[in-house]
Amino acid sequence: VALAERLAETPGVSVLNDFFFNEFTVRTSRPAYEVIDALAQLGIIGGLPVSRLLPKAGLDDLIVVASTETNSEEDRAAYAAALAQVLS
Repeated sequence: VALAERLAETPGVSVLNDFFFNEFTVRTSRPAYEVIDALAQLGIIGGLPVSRLLPKAGLDDLIVVASTETNSEEDRAAYAAALAQVLS
């Protein structure tokens, strides 16, 4: 929840799920595969582009993100900062 709340405040990101356990979906202002590649260049595992699961559904701007108790507040902050950088 902490990561979803942080990402909801990030320009260019919309959190789509109201309820979830570990995984939630975000819509980004750039194609998901570009975002994931850019995050990887920054050393961040960004999530799963929904288009990999549903390639013909037109969901190219959606990313499934997971965060668990093994992620620290520093991990969540680093992810949010990197995502903001990639989308700016």
